[in-house]
Amino acid sequence: MDLPLLILLFLMFFLIILSYSFKDLDFVAISLLCMFYGATITGLKLGLELNDFISFVNWEAILIILSMSIITKIAQDSNVLEFVAVKLFKLSRGNQTTFLYLLCVITTLLAAVITDVVVVLILAPVVVRLCHFLKIRSGTYLLGMTVCINIGSIITPFSSGENIIISSAFTLDTLYFIQTYWIFSFFLLFATIYLINRFLLSKEPKIDDQQKKFVLELVDADIMIKNKKMFYFNSIAILATILLFTLLPLLYLTAIIAALILVLSNRRYTKKFMGDLLKDIEWEIIFFFISLYVIVESMSQVGFTEIFSGIPFQLLDPAVLGILLLILVSVISGVVANTPTALIFIPIIQTLIDDFNFPEIPLLFAFIIAINLGGNLIPQGAAADMMTLKVAQDSGVENLSYKRLLKTGAMFAAIHIGFSLIYLLALMYTIFFILFIGLVISLIILILLPIFKKRR
Repeated sequence: MDLPLLILLFLMFFLIILSYSFKDLDFVAISLLCMFYGATITGLKLGLELNDFISFVNWEAILIILSMSIITKIAQDSNVLEFVAVKLFKLSRGNQTTFLYLLCVITTLLAAVITDVVVVLILAPVVVRLCHFLKIRSGTYLLGMTVCINIGSIITPFSSGENIIISSAFTLDTLYFIQTYWIFSFFLLFATIYLINRFLLSKEPKIDDQQKKFVLELVDADIMIKNKKMFYFNSIAILATILLFTLLPLLYLTAIIAALILVLSNRRYTKKFMGDLLKDIEWEIIFFFISLYVIVESMSQVGFTEIFSGIPFQLLDPAVLGILLLILVSVISGVVANTPTALIFIPIIQTLIDDFNFPEIPLLFAFIIAINLGGNLIPQGAAADMMTLKVAQDSGVENLSYKRLLKTGAMFAAIHIGFSLIYLLALMYTIFFILFIGLVISLIILILLPIFKKRR
């Protein structure tokens, strides 16, 4: 292990994270500078060539991120999300509880496929306008969206940059996520919506019946569709792509082929060439990811994993290790950007699995859950939270301030982590599995009981 070089690379890694955390800094230029400087020193010390550093980058993950960005852009141009938001309100018939459930469920499902920030950017203004017409405050609905949106990130391996990176590193496909995370994800989703409705929304004023009737007659979801052929084709194509992600093992190949087919199919509607769509891609994030890959893998080359190989992890019970990992990564990802946190912990977890023979499923569960749900601890920990707050501030929403988002987000992050600890233990011990099943049954009773009371 080359300790001086490892310290230098840690410094480069820290500078990249720092540059990403401050708006006034050009994080792309700083990331690339740190990458080239760190790679040059590492190459000279270890005799590595350019091809070695190119191989450090997980190009499969980069291709998936790039392809999903193109698919997201096409969905955005097709007005699919605006249509969905208005249709949800029509389906709820103005019932506040029903609308909250529908809104949070569809937001979660969309966040499992499309970038969470884009989901907020499109749905949140529509929700604000609907609430304005209904003469009610929209803060609680926006709060429900942003708390639930991170749950969507644990439903698929392609939901977020960090999930793509982790899934590529450990060869996790969509079927793995369905088997391992769906039961817990949907339990967590409905538990969260129930708590928001029970303790937040239920205390707010009800919608005036006349105003509700007026808005239901006024709002027309079809107005949102600029081009019906384009809308229906893209909706079917995106659903087909999601299905293929489930059936086919090579996510990157499915993603890039689907993106290219959508680009060519939409050419006659949008008049946009591939080059036009590529201009809208967030290339700064792509280069940021590449810089992190090179720096983190350079750290591994100079002995980063050796630090952990010498620690007697074998003395720890697997459950204790999983709990420590879940709490530690949740706290770190709540303060530091998710992607750097994921990249720095991937070699650590690989060492725990390969060298110490710890079971893979509970460790990966703790890792993925913590990376995605820890962001709610503080608003700055999740880009979707900050975007929701910005939309609320720009629209003059009274009941969603930074203070409320911080307080409520941290509370739900703690609840989510608590439930995650129980499910983590349920993966390993029968007694905790029985406890989790009891929680699921209790939640179903709590949700259905009011419905039966109304029917009587």
